[in-house]
Amino acid sequence: MIFTYEKPFAFVDVETTGGVIGQDRLTEIAVIRYDGKEVSTYQTLINPTCHISGFIENLTGISNEMVAKAPLFSEVAEEIRTLLDGHIFVAHNVRFDYSFIKSEFKRIGIDFKAPKLCTVKLSRRLYPAYERHGLDYLVQRHRLQITHRHRAYGDAHVLLQFWQLLNRQFDGAHLQQAVQELMSIPHLPEHIDPEEIESIPNRLGVYLLYGDNDRLLFVGKGNKLRQRVLSFFAKDRALPAEKSFSDRVMRVDYIECAGELDALLTEEKLIEQYKPEKNKPPKCRRIGELEQWPFRDYAVLPESNLKHVFWHWQYLGTAHDKEELNQTLSREKQDFSHEMYKILVRNMSRLVAL
Repeated sequence: MIFTYEKPFAFVDVETTGGVIGQDRLTEIAVIRYDGKEVSTYQTLINPTCHISGFIENLTGISNEMVAKAPLFSEVAEEIRTLLDGHIFVAHNVRFDYSFIKSEFKRIGIDFKAPKLCTVKLSRRLYPAYERHGLDYLVQRHRLQITHRHRAYGDAHVLLQFWQLLNRQFDGAHLQQAVQELMSIPHLPEHIDPEEIESIPNRLGVYLLYGDNDRLLFVGKGNKLRQRVLSFFAKDRALPAEKSFSDRVMRVDYIECAGELDALLTEEKLIEQYKPEKNKPPKCRRIGELEQWPFRDYAVLPESNLKHVFWHWQYLGTAHDKEELNQTLSREKQDFSHEMYKILVRNMSRLVAL
């Protein structure tokens, strides 16, 4: 069986002035369209209207002089949108290329959307024995041909070669299943845009689910935020109707955290402050069972470059520097929290007197 194209592929690569989406700009784009037989190519430099650093110039070979007379993105946007329309957007680490192109379209008032396929994830799925799946590793491992690394057309053409290799090495049905599973979008509440979830980083932090009138419904913690949010919605969908509440979610927000302790404290602080409807209230415990505070006054729990400040089992806040520390120490003392107490007891060996 050969692979069946529900939509043709557009292998895309971009070069940029840096890695910050919304701040850095495109300097080059290449699109190679492929439907199993026909191949059409497009490439152009883009004037980013900002300076290209020496580091980026050395990496890509694209200089300020080269882009000075190149078209603005707005001047080629319609052509690029036409090229990508009706195609599956395929890229290596697709979130990077897709997000930059989406950001450029947004600057000129266009809401760009396309189905996406990541060749990093595809390589991991089909070659699980290998640890690394960066583009350089794919080139070496599969003996792919590349002319100009870190130039848009050269990198996009490697992806076309990789895809053609997969069609030779794997049965079409197996390849079809892998692609469909990677592209399948988990069921989300009707008010939630999948791209809103896609923009959540897969890093440690706290996520917040809001309902009508921006009322906080639930606060949770995750080591990989985006994955945890998707998992939450999937599990909620499996619950009986009277227990499920995902359809009430109107907005998702998140807070990245510096470490596990920072995430625990942030989660508990938000729960205590806003009392979200779907977070279970803590069980009561008699005061007589509490440990005695082992310090005369304040104590801190260091974590990375942070200091979590406590006073007699009460969490006062987190400080990044001396000024914030002084502000935290002057804050009004909080009511006793048994959940904060449990977090502290588990980390007693790390507490330092202030």
